[in-house]
Amino acid sequence: MWIIDFFKSNCKNCYACVRACPVNAIQVQAEQAKIVKERCIGCGKCLKVCPKNAKHVQSELEKVKTYLKQEGKVVASVAPSFAALFDKGSEKLPAALKKLGFDVVEETVVGAELVTEVYEAYSKMPGDQCYMTSCCPTVNALIQKHYPEVIPFLIPVVSPAACHGKMIKRHYGKETKVVFIGPCLSKKIEGIEEESIDAVLTFEELLEWIKEEKIDWENLQTMPFDATEERQRRYPIVGGMTHTIKDQSLPRKIIQIDGVDECIDMMPHIMKGAFKNTLIEIHGCRQSCISGAGMPQDGVNIYERRERIKKYAEEQSIEVPPEEEKTITDSINLHKEFHNLKHQLKIPSEEEIESILNSIGKETKLDELNCGSCGYKTCRDKAIAVFNDMAEPNMCLPFMRQKAETLTNIIFEATPNLIIMVNEALEVIEINPAARKFFDLSKDISNRLPVSALMDEESFKEVRRMKKSILNQKIFLHGIDATVVQSIIWSDYHAIMVWIANDVTYDEKKNKQLQNMKIEAIDMAQQVINKQMTVAQEIASLLGETTAETKVTLTKLKQLIQEEEAMKR
Repeated sequence: MWIIDFFKSNCKNCYACVRACPVNAIQVQAEQAKIVKERCIGCGKCLKVCPKNAKHVQSELEKVKTYLKQEGKVVASVAPSFAALFDKGSEKLPAALKKLGFDVVEETVVGAELVTEVYEAYSKMPGDQCYMTSCCPTVNALIQKHYPEVIPFLIPVVSPAACHGKMIKRHYGKETKVVFIGPCLSKKIEGIEEESIDAVLTFEELLEWIKEEKIDWENLQTMPFDATEERQRRYPIVGGMTHTIKDQSLPRKIIQIDGVDECIDMMPHIMKGAFKNTLIEIHGCRQSCISGAGMPQDGVNIYERRERIKKYAEEQSIEVPPEEEKTITDSINLHKEFHNLKHQLKIPSEEEIESILNSIGKETKLDELNCGSCGYKTCRDKAIAVFNDMAEPNMCLPFMRQKAETLTNIIFEATPNLIIMVNEALEVIEINPAARKFFDLSKDISNRLPVSALMDEESFKEVRRMKKSILNQKIFLHGIDATVVQSIIWSDYHAIMVWIANDVTYDEKKNKQLQNMKIEAIDMAQQVINKQMTVAQEIASLLGETTAETKVTLTKLKQLIQEEEAMKR
């Protein structure tokens, strides 16, 4: 994976990262943001704006812990912006790092001294060539990946961090592990590219590690760095690099640029030769390294951080002995090659662009709002991104809003349901055609009509008071002799009530007719039963008389027979 990316489960398609990215290095596919490393410059702007904490930064902390467990020397190279982290107690950082297991703790500014000498040498070059500092890996990535035409203006020297790593390995042995610790996310890119840096940690990662190890900062002793360089301590603030040049009577004028957007704005002008005979100190972050993406989000203002750096720069320090520095310098190659790494997007034809624009409702130039809500400067840029599978059509906010409103309007206008929107003053603010027809209202008198003119307002008052919806309530409207099943939906966001009802008058009448028919059928059945009972009783009565007569006759016959038999005996 790349040094930064996003968790799929947390990404909610807000496109905040797309809008924040200054180089359109974020691809959105299947409603998931993904960083395209071929375009990414490691500025970290996308991570700062992510509202769902979906960011994922590749950490080398476990690698560093492994180094510390192994045999061999591990050296921490600490960026000078560390002083911006602490109001007081910055001098305890070396002790904290050694408590974590580092054998040697040095300031990166030791390497900055040598790099600054190269900058000074280029500043004194004959001619009117414009030169740019190359300390910032974000700027270096910006130029190589997006403005390779500017590469000739970059001073071909390694960064102070890479230089310091070379010095450490030269002094302690090439097997020594160098861990750079600083405020910069894009240093992780440099750590991949430079052999002199074995791992990179941000200050945010370092402070979390110290917290994890339960190191008591208050009880730590103050301890000097094993090596530092006082003159270079202003490096992490704007003007700090060029301020450290020993010879300030340079033939070239010096200007400072800070912030990615400002850097991008300058690139076309640099290419056109607008800054001849100029040394440009250039930084990817606003106010330089003190606002790097690897700084903890502790709420400290960048101007307060800048003052901390200035204060620290005025303090005494232990410098590298000149003779040792010279010996080390003579054996170090500080040259750096910059390459054209531009990832060229496919350029669609005019017809293909028009087709994509039409698919998102941009049928005329007036439809191309160029609002930037999708993260692209113009609608045409967005269409090109869609063509290159970098973006999705539905990322267009005005189009999706128009689409949703159109669909809503279709439903509102065409549904047979009765819909009325009522404000907190119990006035009708919107009514759909079905409801207008139901209440026999003309369009010009339906709006701002008191809801009481249409129906009993008590239910609306209850919903307004309770701020709770009523669902599926059957009511009878006396004014128009109709029955409806109503739901009154309360909307907190809009502070309105939406009355949605179905006219069930016909069904109610049919049900009543059916009920009457059932009652009539029951009555008829009862009458039949009654008649049957009467007939049965009459039959039973007749049968009873006949049976009695038969019984009497047979009894008499039996007695006669019995008497005759007795006489014969």
